[in-house]
Amino acid sequence: MNAVAVLRSPGVARLGGAGLLSEAGDWMLFIALPVFVLQLSGSPLITAAVFALELLPTVLVGPLAGVLIDRVDPWRLMSCVAVLQALLLLPLLLVDSAADLWLVYVVVVAESVLGTIIEPCRTATAASLVPVGDLMAVNQLMAVLSSVARLVGGPVGGLVLALGGIDLVLLADAATFLAAAALLVPGCRGAGRPAASARVRLFRDWADGIAVVARVPTLRRAMGVTACMALAQGAFVVLFVLFVFRDLHGSETDVGLLRGVQAVGAVAGGALLGLVSRRSGVPRLVAISLAVFGLVSLLTWNAPAVTTALGVYVGLFIAAGIPGLAAMTGLVALLQEHSPEEARGRVMSTFFAVFGGVQALGMLLAGLVGTGTGLTVALQVQAGLYLLAAALATRLGAGAPRVTGDGGSPARPRSTAASTG
Repeated sequence: MNAVAVLRSPGVARLGGAGLLSEAGDWMLFIALPVFVLQLSGSPLITAAVFALELLPTVLVGPLAGVLIDRVDPWRLMSCVAVLQALLLLPLLLVDSAADLWLVYVVVVAESVLGTIIEPCRTATAASLVPVGDLMAVNQLMAVLSSVARLVGGPVGGLVLALGGIDLVLLADAATFLAAAALLVPGCRGAGRPAASARVRLFRDWADGIAVVARVPTLRRAMGVTACMALAQGAFVVLFVLFVFRDLHGSETDVGLLRGVQAVGAVAGGALLGLVSRRSGVPRLVAISLAVFGLVSLLTWNAPAVTTALGVYVGLFIAAGIPGLAAMTGLVALLQEHSPEEARGRVMSTFFAVFGGVQALGMLLAGLVGTGTGLTVALQVQAGLYLLAAALATRLGAGAPRVTGDGGSPARPRSTAASTG
């Protein structure tokens, strides 16, 4: 089944539509809030600190959020979180000066905590809506919708900011969360999951989820690949800006353009992903995609020796979006497929926590790099990390078969385990 056909599976359209709306709103705020904070504070450091705060809940709260995801009806959880995301934006309407920036810090952390819950919950829920054989298709669909949200939300956020200021952006973002919640409400099944919530042993259940990752070879290896990818991605966030200014002699506009066009490649690549994955297999697809991503990165970082024409780099960044989407989609599908259903939320939360934590480490390490020879070396190392991740990914297909709830034989495909009807 391809990504379009999988929309017919009960619940998938609602889940994808809700994700598209809420992520478009996220990108609107992601574009507008840095400008607003910089205007109030006049400090790039304070602006950067606001967004560094977003990583903390992913690392600290993420694994524990997985316990909640595995114990509560996922549709009800996601709809409630979406409403809270809308309500918690409203205090930002009170921010008028630099003295009010503490409200921004509080809201950013609170929104990040809620995002730490809803992202792995959406991923775990998507896996329960389709048979195992359609995991790549449903993840492909979600990834393409996420890229569309990025393409739409960013420009709209800038336009809304110009027309109505930050207050209009906040209200528009809140509206997207409420619309997403409305789409998710029909999925609430009333009975929810087994009434184990009263008996939740928070840290023990979290430790049990970590034990699942450690016990299943594919999950264990996938986390190693994730860590390597995240280190490279974190370094990219810092090194990329330095590269544009030093090597391409570009501007802030060029930085925004090159970051945005990667989503174009992701959308285009999504159309081919299903065909490629069926022919090569998911583990091999992940390894090949990471290798291609690493090679495109090497080509990009060294191309200024030949040309600094911006059009060349637009093409390279679009090209990088294709293997980038394929690698992440395949990796998520493997995590979903090899996770016991009752622990899938904790596995996915662990994945997001590892990615966020190591990504932060990559940012810090890259922040120590200067703009001279150190930057040149760091760029090569960053691309090399993707090649190392590709080498690690060649082992993803080896080891034990898919596990069931008891860690035994392969699971039978399920078509509508969490369907909305």
